[in-house]
Amino acid sequence: MLMGEALASEEPRGLLLRKGLVNRQVTLNEARTFIEENIHPKTLRLLRNQKEEGFRCEREAIQGVSHCVWACCVDLGEKDIVHFATLWFYNDRFYAYDVAFDTVQFQRLLSTLATKFGKPSKEEQASQVAPNFMMGGMSTYIVNTKRWDLGDAVVLLSDRGGQGKPLAGHMYVAYMPLLRETILAKKEDNETRAKLPF
Repeated sequence: MLMGEALASEEPRGLLLRKGLVNRQVTLNEARTFIEENIHPKTLRLLRNQKEEGFRCEREAIQGVSHCVWACCVDLGEKDIVHFATLWFYNDRFYAYDVAFDTVQFQRLLSTLATKFGKPSKEEQASQVAPNFMMGGMSTYIVNTKRWDLGDAVVLLSDRGGQGKPLAGHMYVAYMPLLRETILAKKEDNETRAKLPF
């Protein structure tokens, strides 16, 4: 095996939840058998009639794409810690997920991925801006992202910016053949909209 490359057999095959593996390309109904829908994140309830956050799916603007939020319970190798994921489906086939985690877990996850997949294919830093409610303005922070290109999959691991928050890291994994289909669908949709007379 060459440094920085992974064999096709080593690429991610899906998302590991406590109840089992959600393989890429499974349908939403098949994925639901592994998702613990009765576990809800602890979020502030600011409004009287505010619904409790929990697993739900919505269609996106791109034809055929839907995403599901608060999919529980992702196994990141931490005992008794619950993580939630956002899942993406294209024409009812699972193709990507994003898992947020406490930024202090970044080094442990980076070490695990580097051991499994080798040196990242690409590394980058980007500056992000976020509201700073304590100071009444905006704050800037640096996001470090590692990328592994693994056959039909891509893995992105960032130390910050998960769910748009400076203190949450996140890991995004996508099955490239279906991701490319969503990009083509978006391009076709944009071209169709451009042709409309109004």
